Amino acid sequence: MTKDTKPKDAISPVMDFMNTMQETGLKAMPGFEVAWLETMSNMGSEMLNFVAERVKSDVQTQHDLLHAKDISDIQHIQAQFMQRAMDDYAAEIAKMTELGKDMMPGKPDDSD
Repeated sequence: MTKDTKPKDAISPVMDFMNTMQETGLKAMPGFEVAWLETMSNMGSEMLNFVAERVKSDVQTQHDLLHAKDISDIQHIQAQFMQRAMDDYAAEIAKMTELGKDMMPGKPDDSD
């Protein structure tokens, strides 16, 4: 029986490709200013805080539903939940939009 004549090092072409892509990406990094990186960090932090608060609200709503006395209580709890969720998401979109403005090139300075 004959052996396959595969190259001994099949990973090398993949590693070469990955190295090339990495080098290309790192050369682009000087284009990212500190302010841009800070803004991305702030946006990530804001999103995590928002999700944590929404989970708390979801858990509280489930707790309230479990302690509801009748169907009208359930309807009221669900209506409050939906209104609060819409308000929270609208406020979060506004916050993220404001944070995103900091990444825009040519933004006006606040020092005026």
